[in-house]
Amino acid sequence: MHAITPSLPTPAPGKRALYVLDGGMGTTLQAPPFNLALDSALWSSELLASQSGRDQLVRLHDTWIEAGADIVQTCTYQSTLPLFLPASDLESPQAHSTALKTMTAALPVAAQSASSAPQGSGSQPRRARVALSLGPYGSSLSPGQEYTGAYPPPFGPSETAARDAKPGCSQQALEACPLPLEQISPAENHSATADDEAERYLAAWHLQRLQQFSSSAEWSSEIDILAFETVPSLAEIRAIRRAMHAFTASRDGAAAVPFYISLVFPRTSDSDSAVRFPDPALAHLVTLQDQMPLLVQTALGSLGSDYARPGGLGFNCTSPLHAKRVVGLLSRHVRDQLAQSGSGSDDAAADAEKPWLFVYPDGGAVYDVVSRSWHHPTGLTDSSWAALVADAVADAVPPVPAALAQGEATGTPWAGVVVGGCCKAGPSAIKALRQEVEKRQWR
Repeated sequence: MHAITPSLPTPAPGKRALYVLDGGMGTTLQAPPFNLALDSALWSSELLASQSGRDQLVRLHDTWIEAGADIVQTCTYQSTLPLFLPASDLESPQAHSTALKTMTAALPVAAQSASSAPQGSGSQPRRARVALSLGPYGSSLSPGQEYTGAYPPPFGPSETAARDAKPGCSQQALEACPLPLEQISPAENHSATADDEAERYLAAWHLQRLQQFSSSAEWSSEIDILAFETVPSLAEIRAIRRAMHAFTASRDGAAAVPFYISLVFPRTSDSDSAVRFPDPALAHLVTLQDQMPLLVQTALGSLGSDYARPGGLGFNCTSPLHAKRVVGLLSRHVRDQLAQSGSGSDDAAADAEKPWLFVYPDGGAVYDVVSRSWHHPTGLTDSSWAALVADAVADAVPPVPAALAQGEATGTPWAGVVVGGCCKAGPSAIKALRQEVEKRQWR
């Protein structure tokens, strides 16, 4: 099955296929000059409910683009329809319509900034790309479980579920928005396991959000990439691929929207000495090096005809101190995966099968749950953070198109690279990252 590759502009003459993503939305809105108190289950998405809140989001998107971002993400990471439903009116069609309109307002808000972005000092508008931010199921739980993957049944096995995790909304709100389970067909290529029910429910959960967001008028004209982010388990990787297959198959010939899957690699201890994929099902694989072959196979390999293949793979909300090692392991096993699938050569056909690499680590800060504050044990500045991110992808960035035209081997398993930031990576960090990639003549 061919990948649904990201729709990104052709690099300028002499430049490489590398683009800059924005940074951490919620933590930036909580910091100066916004200074917003965001404490609901929707976090930054609560701003969508008012015109003043939407104006703040436009201001934020503009800030990212002014800092040098080529791609801005929508304010939708934690958005699910039940969270937008008013507790006093869960059943009426008008309540559902209003909630859906509020949730999908994030799309025109991002599009407004992207369509009016200036291109350098010229007068012609430059259209930044828009990525629909889609957090994992764990982002809808309280407390959030995107860094553990310890989901409660039926979204995960009971034996590994976090004891205190529960939906961020009421049971009545969930019942008012039943999942489209009947649209997720049985898995084909693996025998029944304890993960099967979890995978089916997760696929239905992701499919429902895709269906809801696609009701927006801006879906076809303004959304360039679907960003499935902070994914913490193999079952959810498979579920996303199944959801994308079911969604694309139901669109009656409409063009498929490109998507990528971004994993998360939390620290294994407070010492920040190592990171690993948090899936409880992989507890027997102690190190990231042990885990990576299975992660890449699950994300990019052939799982059956009901699984769409993403056009990009990467990670977010991971310490920048470990970004280079994670990229190295990803690159090694993606190259192996391409070779196994017959796409390992450097001809044009093989290059068309290569995925994009997405790397947007956190800003290097650590959150203290006792003091409820952030601190910087590594002492990273914006410029040193930007250098770490650029160093991490240096070997992954493809050569300039002219070199490819002359038959030069790419030396990389990636079609292109997107770099940015996550939590605590603000506009000044993205500006520093843009300056870093331009200094290296990648842009």
